[in-house]
Amino acid sequence: MSDQPPPPAASPISAVPAPPSFPLVARASNTVRNKNILIILMCLAFFCWFTYDAFVRYPQDDDRLVEVMKNMGPTNNLVSVYQSDLDSWKGWAHETSEARAKMTDIASIAKVDGWRSASDIATQKAIVAGLGVAVIAAIWWFFRCQARRAIAQPDTVSPAPDVTIPWEKITIVDNSRWKSTGIVDITYTDAAGQTRHAKFDDYELDREPLLAILDQLAERAVNAEFLPKQDPIDGPVKHASEA
Repeated sequence: MSDQPPPPAASPISAVPAPPSFPLVARASNTVRNKNILIILMCLAFFCWFTYDAFVRYPQDDDRLVEVMKNMGPTNNLVSVYQSDLDSWKGWAHETSEARAKMTDIASIAKVDGWRSASDIATQKAIVAGLGVAVIAAIWWFFRCQARRAIAQPDTVSPAPDVTIPWEKITIVDNSRWKSTGIVDITYTDAAGQTRHAKFDDYELDREPLLAILDQLAERAVNAEFLPKQDPIDGPVKHASEA
């Protein structure tokens, strides 16, 4: 029998980390998506509320007050003078602007609470128009934010749609804002030789995929100067997975 010890068993886990599977993609973050959906819902709620008031509730309230004033006639000499106008009222939606203005004067004489003049309702409709614009803008902004993404390939990185940068063209990686705001700023040279700027933002993009891209940035941006000057162990990009 041999006195030699048995060979060590092969480790089931390789000591060499597996290479990343390209492309690495960080899409728009759920935080931004949920915030934008909430804004859309709030704008829609106010739009519906103000629309109902302007086109339904306010005219109906005025029609109800006309009925109240009709019953005031016998006990209110001032209102009784306008009894024929009250009796001929066809409803806000069917009256002319002149009839609405005259009824507003009568409501002022009768001192009824809650009457909305034509200018009051017009103001409400203008607010509705503004809220409609806000809803459209909120929806546009939602889709704009959802289009955000960062993509890392073996030879290039894309911090935003329509922006593709060869790794070697990155000249500065600035981590100054990483710890406070989760932003890494980069400076690069474009195809025309112009200096450009871009950023990676872990509020706008999913954090975990973004950290994998930042790890590749630290490894592949071989011509970049990393800022601020510090021990690499403290740098968010050099050790993004620990952030």
